[in-house]
Amino acid sequence: MSRFRSKKRSIQTKSPVQPYPGTPQDTRPPLIPAPLPLILPEHQQTLLNLGWTTLTFPDSPAPPTQPSQASPAEETHPASGPHPLQTAYQDLFTASQAFFAQPDTLKSQWAHKLGTEEGWSKVVGEKEFITLRTLEYCPDVLRAPAKRYWDLIGAHCTSTLGRMSTALGLPAGENEGLRQFVGPCERMPVEEAGKTATMLRLFRYEGWEAKVVAEPHADLGLLSVVVGDVPGLEVWDGAAWFDVEREVERAGKKGATILVGRQLERLSNDRFKAGGHRVVAYGARRPDTVSSSPPEVPGQGGQDMRYRFSLVFVLRAHEPVVIRSQELETEVTGRWEQPMDGVTAGQFYEGIRKQHFNINIDIGEREKQRRKLGAGKEGGSG
Repeated sequence: MSRFRSKKRSIQTKSPVQPYPGTPQDTRPPLIPAPLPLILPEHQQTLLNLGWTTLTFPDSPAPPTQPSQASPAEETHPASGPHPLQTAYQDLFTASQAFFAQPDTLKSQWAHKLGTEEGWSKVVGEKEFITLRTLEYCPDVLRAPAKRYWDLIGAHCTSTLGRMSTALGLPAGENEGLRQFVGPCERMPVEEAGKTATMLRLFRYEGWEAKVVAEPHADLGLLSVVVGDVPGLEVWDGAAWFDVEREVERAGKKGATILVGRQLERLSNDRFKAGGHRVVAYGARRPDTVSSSPPEVPGQGGQDMRYRFSLVFVLRAHEPVVIRSQELETEVTGRWEQPMDGVTAGQFYEGIRKQHFNINIDIGEREKQRRKLGAGKEGGSG
């Protein structure tokens, strides 16, 4: 990709929400070079500076120079053909389209369970989605592809956190540095008893008219990975909204977007910023993209019913892990102004969650949460 900032802006808002305020110039030593897997050299600094970048899937793998640093997905990449993650997400897209094509009466068998994030929900005028936490509460059509994709992308995110640990001057081994917060979250649990804080969320967004279908927010976990079947994700570049998925499509590439979450922002002592993003529908006509029109969904009313299907993997810190910020301090991170000692990752997450309104609930309830927190004070969360 020759450029990463598009001059074209799609749907504009009067005052885009900047997920994090401007800060004084950082005088700490620079991050230690540690190339992140599946990210082009020219895109490495974008994740470090803005909290988001694109995973680009190669047509064929380059000879490994440091095999010990490769993620399982990279190590099993065949000499030719799609990357394993591509095959996995394409299979999951097919399964999710089959699930969402069902009548609501059938999908409601998997309705959102009160007190959890699991299950199927619908926000009229924006989207519907199903959140998976275990195979135990997962529709049959999604079970096998969801398990494969979760395990592959979980391993990739773990590898990425190892490289980010190196960049901070932290140890990068298993159960060290930032990787200590992954634990069993890397793999999709089979039973309820093994459930972790991490989740896989499958979306079907309304796409037949131009509008914002997921308002500006930053995710609350460590890392999130977003892939859509048609463009719609936009990221905050510090000055305006950048249509990152359309830029990838214009360049003829295939990829996903990786985002830093608020847990990682804090655990890195603000060396990595949480990546602000939103999702928009560009409407039925999209002349500025490579594809002349988004795909129709069988059985959903023909050309008038157009959707964006999206997969969002959200890796959160394993809740029982105890945080001791002094163990995360290096010359690169500097001293923590607000140390944490003896706080579990679960308590840490709850503290973050209470500062943000949920963008994936009914619009009326969302507004109540926003007013309670104070409009614009912290912003939304996915």
